[in-house]
Amino acid sequence: MSTEETKQPIEERIYIGNVDYKADEEELKQFFDGLKVTEVDIPSKTFTRGKKTIDKHLGFAFVQFEDKADADKAIEDFNGKEFKGRNIYVKKAVPPPTEEEKQQKIDAFRAKKAEQKAKKAEQKAKRAEEKAEKTEKEDQATKSDEPSTKEANGEAKPKKTKKKAAKKADTPDGTTPDAATSSEDPKDKIPDGKASADTIFITNLDYKVDVKTLNSLFKELKPKWIHVPTRRVPFHILKRQKSKGRTVFNKGIAFVKFSNEDLQKQAIADFNGKELNGREIIVDIAIDARIPKPDTEEQNLQEEVSQDEKQ
Repeated sequence: MSTEETKQPIEERIYIGNVDYKADEEELKQFFDGLKVTEVDIPSKTFTRGKKTIDKHLGFAFVQFEDKADADKAIEDFNGKEFKGRNIYVKKAVPPPTEEEKQQKIDAFRAKKAEQKAKKAEQKAKRAEEKAEKTEKEDQATKSDEPSTKEANGEAKPKKTKKKAAKKADTPDGTTPDAATSSEDPKDKIPDGKASADTIFITNLDYKVDVKTLNSLFKELKPKWIHVPTRRVPFHILKRQKSKGRTVFNKGIAFVKFSNEDLQKQAIADFNGKELNGREIIVDIAIDARIPKPDTEEQNLQEEVSQDEKQ
């Protein structure tokens, strides 16, 4: 569990993720109309492109309310709701990290990258070694098939090649078994990963199910984060579909994160096989390597620094 998750949340303040990059403070304030908003903060980053200086929002925001009740209501009513063409996710904000915590996170990130690099180098070396062994075996086989002195002088009958042809015919495309094996794409292998301690993976999901539907389904277990991947379509088509009120279909899967392992196990026990929109959903433990993140780790580091500078 990260340091950020163990910190006590700021009860009157919320964090909003997946915010449109062109949204401004006034639009967010109007979005929460009816609630007592005292402050809206959209962190941004300034960078230079040639001679031009650009101030770009980072895709998230903070909203401060007068009291805890309004902040709670904002989470309940607006989590998963659409804002400027995007489904936002809303949760309680936590205090910005200290310099020590930021350094720890940076060190952990660098260590993870170094570990991944070392693992890739090890796999590359292993593949090179296997390739060298295979080449050596093929060379030996070629030498054993070379004609003897008698054969070269025409004194011996040439060997029949039926056996070799039969071997070639062992595979549907006429390749040898070794060649067929070597043609397998390593990308087809299932990626390594460990079971998550707080997140579930849902399959056989009705294609019209969205974040709001799942939030309602798991409401009693108070999910921390829900992600329903949508099908990839060009932005202009997506915009046209939404303007006409048409549903944007999901990929048939979803991820739901809970506060702890007990709630995760309860979700699996209570909802695996449960019917949702005419389909029996399959609920299982998610694999960490497959769980998407709202932002990349590097983006998170930038966000935390920007948040610290703003406050």
